[in-house]
Amino acid sequence: MTAFGQLLPSLAVLLPLLGALLAAASYGVLRGRLADNVAMMFTTGSILAAAACSWLIFVGLLDGTVQPSQTVWLEWLRVGGWQVDFGVLIDRLSATMLIVVTTVSACVHVYSVGYMAEDPSRRRFFIYLSLFTFAMLMLVTAPNLLQMFLGWEGVGVCSYLLINFWYHKPSANAAAIKAFVMNRVADAAMLVGMFMLLLMFGSLTYAEFLPRVAELVGENQLTLNLIALLFFIGAMGKSAQFGLHTWLPDAMEGPTPVSALIHAATMVTAGVFLLCRLSPLYEFTPEILTIVGWVGAITALFAATVGLVQSDIKRVIAYSTCSQLGYMFFAIGVSAYPAAMFHLTTHAFFKALLFLGAGSVIHAAHHEQDIFKLGGLRKPLMLTYVLMWLGSLALAGIPPFAGFFSKDGILESAFMAPDGAGLGLYAVGTLGAFLTAIYGFRILFYSFEGKPHEAHHDAHHKGPAHHHTPHESPWIMLAPMLLLAVGAVASGYLLKPMLELEWWQGSIAIANWQSSGLHNIHHTPALAKFAPLILAIIGMTLAWYLFAVYRGTAKKIATEFSIPYALFLNKWYIDELYEMLWQRPLRVLAGVLHKRADGQLIDGALHRLTAEILGAGVSLRTLQTGNLAHYALAMLLAVVVGLAVVIWGIQ
Repeated sequence: MTAFGQLLPSLAVLLPLLGALLAAASYGVLRGRLADNVAMMFTTGSILAAAACSWLIFVGLLDGTVQPSQTVWLEWLRVGGWQVDFGVLIDRLSATMLIVVTTVSACVHVYSVGYMAEDPSRRRFFIYLSLFTFAMLMLVTAPNLLQMFLGWEGVGVCSYLLINFWYHKPSANAAAIKAFVMNRVADAAMLVGMFMLLLMFGSLTYAEFLPRVAELVGENQLTLNLIALLFFIGAMGKSAQFGLHTWLPDAMEGPTPVSALIHAATMVTAGVFLLCRLSPLYEFTPEILTIVGWVGAITALFAATVGLVQSDIKRVIAYSTCSQLGYMFFAIGVSAYPAAMFHLTTHAFFKALLFLGAGSVIHAAHHEQDIFKLGGLRKPLMLTYVLMWLGSLALAGIPPFAGFFSKDGILESAFMAPDGAGLGLYAVGTLGAFLTAIYGFRILFYSFEGKPHEAHHDAHHKGPAHHHTPHESPWIMLAPMLLLAVGAVASGYLLKPMLELEWWQGSIAIANWQSSGLHNIHHTPALAKFAPLILAIIGMTLAWYLFAVYRGTAKKIATEFSIPYALFLNKWYIDELYEMLWQRPLRVLAGVLHKRADGQLIDGALHRLTAEILGAGVSLRTLQTGNLAHYALAMLLAVVVGLAVVIWGIQ
């Protein structure tokens, strides 16, 4: 490998940080539009360069010109025999994440140049984006869990800043705090898992502790199960699995490019990546894998049902993300880690495309996000319409688009899992495929088909406001969408070898590969193989009739089935349940502690103490008479008392 080839991994990770630092340095030097342009140039240029480095690494690993390696930057700390290094770990798993993160981030940066063109704080926005990308790259290339955790927390902080980018909006404040707090709950579990793992193995470096897991099976099985469960809880928070998912839809308060970057391809996939990285641990904790699989399946079904009835275009896509992450987790639950990573990769392209397409719609409709107030956008936004079709077909799993290959790989792995362990997961996932097609095309038909909503006519006839007429986005926004569309169309076919364990060159472990469902997907019965596709086509057809041809029918169905509709519309009342179980009791407890413990006990005691001290001071002040004779008498009395004490002590 050449010297430049050895530098590639470090460049891929550090260039986004360099771009963010240079853009931040411009604050003290430049002002106005020039400053914004310089910041966008530094950050976008660094991300494009990082993406180029990442693709060189990925292609090099495929053709053998780049070998798996670990680059050590510096020794961070040494405690006794425990050492932690900062560096970059390059193998097929981290290289896959590198191309996903940097490619989507590059597309989002370029798109944001157009989307955020009128925002007065766009320089700050681009700095946050680049810092987020750097933190995510640190996470996926870390050679040990401690560096991974720093990247893990880094993306949490950056997501808080990006969700709350428009901090003047109370809803953005609340959404950012919610995301931050929900993830801290999960991260606390992960920290405990890291402490336990360190106590058991004496190391947090993947290369040191993962090969030793098999030695401790049996005698320390309960501890291994607990460690695996704690890491899974941490992954649930980042990847918005059922129970810790409530922050993800609210995070749509951030600008649309943020949704595309954070909630399609990067931060929310960190949990999937971590569990695949720890596959040698999970292979020896089958009970925890069962939990992982069913939590993923429940998440996939839950989010799909909620996505059916939401009206905000970005929230529907957010619930779609939540649902697809559920598929990835239930793939892990049946030891189909390669299928999970394959779906992660294809999903990144078509989901980022859908988010950016939604941004194009919002941009054209003067920031309108309610799909019931959209419509008739097909002609003015023809290119966006076509691109959204490609993304929706990939999401629905229609061949030859990307989602077909990866989602079918997951479902077939579940169906062929040993001893029928995945049949229930397959059934839930197949139902989810049907619902996915419905809500995916519901967005498309409500937004683009039918007649333009009267709000568009109003904007068109307001004289000076004629520029609000829906129009296609500029090419600076369309070009990244075209690139992502190529991924949404072709990545499934081109990356299909990912489904083979050998492709991963040891970065993923499956204990019983020969008997695993993923290894045997070629023997899947034809009915099980084509059932998800048939249901997806039925779902598309149903969506066409309900949301494009006979729109009134959907309202009638909602009225007829009012209880399920209310359940789905209110997100299964999970937020209300948390309000009742946690928030309200904690507010009551905080009020009691504030009034009683803090107000009456602590403050009362302090007030009484200060009152006594004040009273004593007032009493002592009366002794200060200003009369010299009084002071002389006091001195004489003091001398007499002192002598008496001394004489008494001698006797």
